[in-house]
Amino acid sequence: MKIREMILLTLTAGALLLAGCSVVRDKTDHEEKEPYVTASLFCDVNFWEPPSWSTEEGTITGDITGKTGLALDITVPPQNADAQLSLMLLNDELPDIISLTDETTISQLITSGKVWDLDEFLKRYCPDSHLLTSFPEDIKRELIKRDGGWYAYPSHMNSQDSRKIWKPSSKFYEDWNNNSDNNTIIWNRELLEKAGLAIADVQTEKQVLAAWEQVKNMHLDVGGEAVIPLLVDGKGYIDPTVKFLEYTFGAERVDENGNYRDILLQPESKHALLFLNEAIRKGYASPEQLTYENAKIKTLMAKGNVLCFIGNVANSGIDYTKWVSSGPVFSSGGETPVLGKNLRAPTGWLGTFISKDCSNPRKVASWLDYMTSNDGLLFWSFGYEGSDYCLDDRGYVLQTEKGEKASLDYGQTGQGAWWMFDNFSWERSVLPEPEKGSSTAAEKDIFTAYGGHGSTVSYDESLLPLTAEDIPPESEEGILDARIKEYEKEQIPRIILAESREEAESRYTEMTETLKKIGIESLDAYKNEIYQKNCREYGVSIEKINK
Repeated sequence: MKIREMILLTLTAGALLLAGCSVVRDKTDHEEKEPYVTASLFCDVNFWEPPSWSTEEGTITGDITGKTGLALDITVPPQNADAQLSLMLLNDELPDIISLTDETTISQLITSGKVWDLDEFLKRYCPDSHLLTSFPEDIKRELIKRDGGWYAYPSHMNSQDSRKIWKPSSKFYEDWNNNSDNNTIIWNRELLEKAGLAIADVQTEKQVLAAWEQVKNMHLDVGGEAVIPLLVDGKGYIDPTVKFLEYTFGAERVDENGNYRDILLQPESKHALLFLNEAIRKGYASPEQLTYENAKIKTLMAKGNVLCFIGNVANSGIDYTKWVSSGPVFSSGGETPVLGKNLRAPTGWLGTFISKDCSNPRKVASWLDYMTSNDGLLFWSFGYEGSDYCLDDRGYVLQTEKGEKASLDYGQTGQGAWWMFDNFSWERSVLPEPEKGSSTAAEKDIFTAYGGHGSTVSYDESLLPLTAEDIPPESEEGILDARIKEYEKEQIPRIILAESREEAESRYTEMTETLKKIGIESLDAYKNEIYQKNCREYGVSIEKINK
């Protein structure tokens, strides 16, 4: 079906049972409306800000309730979400709906036998669901391989099979699919100009350090607030900020012989940590940044006094037109930038599970079906036709200014709030190629600046043993892996907060020696067996670039 036909059919179907069990028949003025029920939803993403669930007509949440008969009571713990859910699991008090990122908690949840296999759940409670006939097969195959069954609905779907169901509207989105990465370096356009700098002036490690030093010495301010030369990604910096620096300085996950090796043991990772240490020692970034919550990061980015940010741009809340990415930061040692990408079908950032103790399974099934259907995605993503969006002459979605504002204010409006059902392939099939200079065009340029750069070499990270599927948490190797990860997490801040380069180098050496005593080399050997098995199974391997 063509995109225009799909959207028009979705919008005009009304009371027809287009989306299987998920569409509720409209009531006349003389009919009593069907009462709704409330289900509990638990999410471990502590910076997600869902709206308070209103059941009032004319609101996103209220009209979702009107279509599905379900309202939500949402819990998002500010910290220790995995521990809280483990306690709920132990006490047989699981929430009805559970959306998780933590792989260990996911593994525990599935092993418990207390969540539904979605095939069984939908066949029993929503047999007409589109999910039973049009879910991407390659994604389902990877989920089953990981979990032993189809237990999770994954967020951010984008695979070969999903793009067959929802075809990209243009080459613009094909390029976005192929080269996008959330972790990158971005620069405030206005502050660069004030400093007399251009993107060409911040391409190398030496240039970046010089730009931060120059801006620090200029004592610029924005609205009375001193300009911050560098902002790292808050308390979660180890993944997005350190990971980007490791990649841009050429750190890989295999050694010269093609065997798996922990990335922190690679000399390029040491380089990344020493670089960040220098940035903090010289006052470009403050030590306090390592404790910031995501809300604080968003507030600082919105003020306009941050020159440079390194981290997960998807969680920064920025106006993309005001920022630009310089792509790779080229290492002073001449190493080639690399990027690990999962080239197999992804299993989602968030996985959503349904508890077997769910008290209203038919309503929850109706809600799951609707939220993931074409009409549901269109509604909660873009709001109301005519006010929040319209369709162009080809049937593609054009957001109005009001709609764009509602999406940015998702915590209040609910529009675009339901991250667990984000579907990249669907979204890029209903949006037209944006105009040059638009927010979407700027967003794509930022997210693809690193991965799409001609100097960046990508490799298939899915071959590596990086998940709980490869190393069960309860196994001897899983326990050792968890111990090593926890130790690394403790040592990284000690290195980057060292008061001198010599001290930072000494602490890095101490860390690597202790890791070897703990058993990282034997664990790497175990992981290498899994990696080599994957290479044989898929007929490909990772070639080391920086030797």
